[in-house]
Amino acid sequence: MGCSLRSILAHYLGVRHLRFSIMFESTQNILEKTEGYILNLPSDNKLWSLFTRYIVFPLKYLWLGLGEFLKPASLWAVIAFLLMIAVTMAKKNFGINHEYSFLMINFCIYFPMILVIFAVPSTYSYFGVSSAHVKKTTQIIEAEGIDSIDKVELLEENIEKIYDRVCSRVSFYKWLVGASWTLYVVVFNFELRFLMKSSGQSIKDAISENMLTFFLVLFSAIGALLLVVGYKKASDLLIKSIEFGCVEQKYKLLKMPNKQINKD
Repeated sequence: MGCSLRSILAHYLGVRHLRFSIMFESTQNILEKTEGYILNLPSDNKLWSLFTRYIVFPLKYLWLGLGEFLKPASLWAVIAFLLMIAVTMAKKNFGINHEYSFLMINFCIYFPMILVIFAVPSTYSYFGVSSAHVKKTTQIIEAEGIDSIDKVELLEENIEKIYDRVCSRVSFYKWLVGASWTLYVVVFNFELRFLMKSSGQSIKDAISENMLTFFLVLFSAIGALLLVVGYKKASDLLIKSIEFGCVEQKYKLLKMPNKQINKD
């Protein structure tokens, strides 16, 4: 009896281990194929995929994220430009007094800004995910044999862990940029004091002498922060595509006529 029980337990544990091992590999495949689709790069050829994943993917990934981050600014620029054209034409056609030019320019700048900042949720709350992303991701999930709600929920658990890791990395990058900038400001302050004491320079001359370096470091910090934000935006698009795909897959399983939604 004891031997039989141990055999049953061993068999059960072996099956469970196999199940989770397959789910882990399925999660990897879904993540890689979704990356390839979103970045419009092939991921089927293993040798080519290895090259693109470490060399090409990161560049396109950052570019994609920066595009998502700058979409509101692009919308603002387009609306402001069109308003500028409309205002210029109105001034010529209706003889508007030039005294109002400054007021009208400010209107063209700040009114579109209000529209972009307070945009309705339906225009920005999908993390850049489109219906095409969800449809393709759902097809990828189905191709990996995720054909029950239980399996979809296991996939969601794995994706949640992956997203936590991504957020952890983004937080570290932000901390690193902030700490580097803070350290430079402290060093810059000490450098100014040293120059003023050692050479008798005025504060104005000391700042002027180091202004170029200051702005180089400042723009480098801003650029690094933009890359971090772009990376986060791209990661949101990727992970949310899979999450929306999981919800879509659950919905399709719930609509199955046989209702065998928990079948493994």
